[in-house]
Amino acid sequence: MKERKKFETLFKYASDVVIIMSRDGEVLDANEKARIALGTSIVGKKIDRILEGVTAHITSLDNSQVVQSFYIHNGTRSGKQLHFKVTLVPLFSGSGVKQLMLVAEDVKEIEPYREEVERLREQLKTFREERRMESRGKKGSGSSSLAAALKKLEEANQKLGDMYRKLNSELELAATLQKSLVPKPPEEQGNLQFAFHYEPMGYVGGDYYDVLDLGNGKKGVILADVSGHGVSSAFIAAMFKISFKNYAPVSNSPASVLGKLNREYCNVIQTGDYVTAFYTVFDAENRKIVYSGAGHPKPLYSHGSNNIELLSSEGFFIGMFEEADYTDSMIQFEEGDRFLAYTDGIVEAYSEQKGEQFGEKRLLESFNRHKCLPLEQMLRQIIRDVKKFMHKSSFYDDLAMVAVEYKAQDKKR
Repeated sequence: MKERKKFETLFKYASDVVIIMSRDGEVLDANEKARIALGTSIVGKKIDRILEGVTAHITSLDNSQVVQSFYIHNGTRSGKQLHFKVTLVPLFSGSGVKQLMLVAEDVKEIEPYREEVERLREQLKTFREERRMESRGKKGSGSSSLAAALKKLEEANQKLGDMYRKLNSELELAATLQKSLVPKPPEEQGNLQFAFHYEPMGYVGGDYYDVLDLGNGKKGVILADVSGHGVSSAFIAAMFKISFKNYAPVSNSPASVLGKLNREYCNVIQTGDYVTAFYTVFDAENRKIVYSGAGHPKPLYSHGSNNIELLSSEGFFIGMFEEADYTDSMIQFEEGDRFLAYTDGIVEAYSEQKGEQFGEKRLLESFNRHKCLPLEQMLRQIIRDVKKFMHKSSFYDDLAMVAVEYKAQDKKR
């Protein structure tokens, strides 16, 4: 089939469910993971007959939006329980979107551990109740079997504890490595001021940001997000940093840099992971910024104290298709203007109490509410808004933000 040949690399290496659909939601092809998880006869069916709630998101998708993510917690019509993070990617052809790619990541990775812990807790509760009965003089023939069961449980707990200690040791080592890769906020240089916030979901994460001095007063600012999370994503992000630092200094074109990164990672990443990124070159001397995106959420740009716009990011994500194209865009950068890039963990922060995500609209409102604060305070307030919205819900992804402001130089110097 044409679709299978076109997406052969993705189908072969992706560990997630991957489905190619027509614009109206008909399944054209799917990888083996999708066939196993959702059934072998999904091709030719409408997506809502397989995964409920997807069609509403397809309807709201327009040609200017590259990636849209949401969560499915309920399952299929057949009653099979699913817990997926679903990402919809428009596949551009000519003047518009002809097909859609659906990537569904299973977010029930820790479910077996949770169930085992619950089982052990229930078993321990039963044992404690039986012990209380024994202490009241109600000993019976079950005493020896109870002692044997308790011994077995203690051995299992010991093994589980050893496993967790070993895992935590490895995670702490990975976290130490990742912290060494996160840049310190650069000092103010000329008219530019920077601020960052990074908060991995666990010990380590797959978000990456950096600021490079490109010479002639130019600064290169990148924010990237590796699909998935955990140790493997963190190491892919570390590799991405090395490649970015090799390519960025030799070109002032963000599109050219993203293109080189994509071609390299199409050959390097063989795990089904991919990278979204937004790269911006700030030229304070000429008062302009040049930017290009690779499937990344649209950054917010504030023109002084009045207008806020979203910077379009229509390039394909990095690491799957060598022929992907990237385009440079340019806007003027004036005194008082602010730029805010973020990873999708911000807008996809989920409130179980409200049953919805934080979303782009709330982020715009938060940015507008706090944009007059100093940069670092602004980021802290936005994160507080996100966490207040979530209430006591858990994070499903890492949180990262990069802010840049054009400030007037001190004329006393």
